[in-house]
Amino acid sequence: MKRLLKNLALLCVSVVVGLIAAELIVRVVAPQRPDSVRPLYEPDDYLVFKLRKNLALIYSQFEFVVAESTNSIGLRDREVGPKAPGRYRILGLGDSDSYANGVNLKDTYWKQLEHCLNGSLTHSVEVINCAVPAYSLLQEIRFLKKYGVGLQPDAVIVGFYCGNDFTDSYELFDEEGRPRVRVSENGFLVSEKPGDKIYRGSGLRGKLLPVRTFLATRSQLYIFLRNRLSELLARVGLRSVPPPPDFCAKEFPKTVQKGWDLDQRLLLELKNFVQEHHMRLIVVILPESYQVYESAWNRYLQTFKIDPNLYDLEKPQKLLAEFFTKHEIEFVDVLSAMRSAAKDTRVIYPIDAHMTPAGHQVVAKMLCEYLSRNPVVASSGSR
Repeated sequence: MKRLLKNLALLCVSVVVGLIAAELIVRVVAPQRPDSVRPLYEPDDYLVFKLRKNLALIYSQFEFVVAESTNSIGLRDREVGPKAPGRYRILGLGDSDSYANGVNLKDTYWKQLEHCLNGSLTHSVEVINCAVPAYSLLQEIRFLKKYGVGLQPDAVIVGFYCGNDFTDSYELFDEEGRPRVRVSENGFLVSEKPGDKIYRGSGLRGKLLPVRTFLATRSQLYIFLRNRLSELLARVGLRSVPPPPDFCAKEFPKTVQKGWDLDQRLLLELKNFVQEHHMRLIVVILPESYQVYESAWNRYLQTFKIDPNLYDLEKPQKLLAEFFTKHEIEFVDVLSAMRSAAKDTRVIYPIDAHMTPAGHQVVAKMLCEYLSRNPVVASSGSR
């Protein structure tokens, strides 16, 4: 028994010494960038959650390192004051793709659009980023009603992300009207939905969050191994391709159909609200990565043994275009432009799966060209 305990102790010491040695080797030979803690949120009774005010942090992942900050009213933007006479103000709504995960503020499509419009128009244009990671269309409309309208916008641009906006609003609350997500004391989103892997705190991965956070912010060996594993999973189609792509199914599953039914009502509600407040509404349709990259879609099909005849990758864009045209809602579809740009540059991060600065540039250019063909008219003064 004593010999067994001695051998176990020796084994433990050997493992610890080996890990310490490996940590030191990685730090010298292949230094890694530690992760940053990202406590973005605070609770809100009406919105469920919103961005915390006056945040300043560095957000780093395998593919990027960016500065993130929020202003005194909880927007990822500069301070926003009263609208100056003659200035045209655009409010930007959306989820993490529009908030711009992995992109500095100046490189977001909001700020690139602002720069483009101010270079082509005779009057001043201001574009304010009101997007929030993990937001649904329902929350975006509520934000506009509670906070956005007070910012006196002339126009509202909504980034509709095909990857999850078909279902997020429907899944935000359970059957009894209780939110399926809450904000933890330290500012993270925690899912209340069993088996949900979207938010921090759910499942085994969520339960291990404190350990993973500790290691990711301190151990370069852990980061090295985690990033290589993530890269490997992405290459074989097991990462950044969340199964199944229900929103591209030729026949929508029940949940997606209910989500789309709710989205249609919400979009009409948004249109009516914007019209009542004498604003302009434009929706930009943002694609999922495997709609842009054929190679990613092919890996997906091979990995999960899926019949491609059951899917139409362009169905979301067709469905939305038909709806917007029928109800006279302005929209910009960037899928073709993203596919074209993707031949020469990376427009979506392979692992993180959000748009790169180049992807944001494509969206900004499309919006700028659209608004140039459909002129922006400055208001005579503040409303």
